[in-house]
Amino acid sequence: MRNRLAKWVGRSQSTMLKRGAAAFFPRTFFKEVMAGQKGFGPFCTLSFDCDFPRDIEVLPQLIKLLEDYGCRASFACIGRWVREFPDEHRALVAAGHELVNHTETHPNLFHPDYDYACVEGLSRRRFNQLTPSERREEIEQCHLTFAQILDYIPRGFRTPHFGHLHVEDVYPMLRDLGYLFSSSVLASGPVGGVPFKTSAEVWEFPVSPCPDHPFGVFDSWHSLGKHRGAHRKPGELAGLFAILGEQVERQGGYVNVYLDPRAAIDSGELQGMLQYLSNSNIEVLDYGLLVERLKLPVPALEKSIE
Repeated sequence: MRNRLAKWVGRSQSTMLKRGAAAFFPRTFFKEVMAGQKGFGPFCTLSFDCDFPRDIEVLPQLIKLLEDYGCRASFACIGRWVREFPDEHRALVAAGHELVNHTETHPNLFHPDYDYACVEGLSRRRFNQLTPSERREEIEQCHLTFAQILDYIPRGFRTPHFGHLHVEDVYPMLRDLGYLFSSSVLASGPVGGVPFKTSAEVWEFPVSPCPDHPFGVFDSWHSLGKHRGAHRKPGELAGLFAILGEQVERQGGYVNVYLDPRAAIDSGELQGMLQYLSNSNIEVLDYGLLVERLKLPVPALEKSIE
């Protein structure tokens, strides 16, 4: 009965219904969201969104921690910060990490409730409120910034704040730039959590759910960054990551999580996550390497969205 309810709610377009139902049986809905990934992987991608200067300040520590665990990660970077902090971003490239186009200015970066985000000059318009030509300009300008400042050609993209702000008209734009992938949708959406090819032949890598909030995402913002973060107890976020990983180890699947560098370092949670991965059978790959792996025929991946 509970599993049938989970499937019915999962197909609903009502955010309020999903949140209400998941509040009573979060792990049931979590398992249902993950059920469509059976037999895939197990793979993991760790990604970091470098949205603010405070995130860029801790990149040296983050690079060192990832190096200690032999982990290669993906970093969603913003063009304007690449121009302002070129050496810090060059260090990411030198360390062998993957850089992902996160637009030139990151629309909707301003937030009045947080000192670090309440700064004049930060964009207030949402990505999905831009015109298609404005979205293209944001993507193409960031691509140019990477090439000019870092001598680096990105292969993928992440929509600012992704999820419901993601717009599918970006896929042809990405294809025109020769991009291979995006990571901009939720695993709890209708596509499920397995990577899939869009109609523009660009791979999409859905972001994994939180075991306790299965219709949201596993990230540091809802867990730690918000004023009333959901998982602020020491070790809690790393513990939830282990639950996500154990589910994937048992049945197969894809762990795709994103963290803000400042929260990852200040909380100490990332170290617990890396320790779990080092003792697991989950293969950690950045998005580009996973695309190369997916060029092999996998029946479960023959999905396409129009």
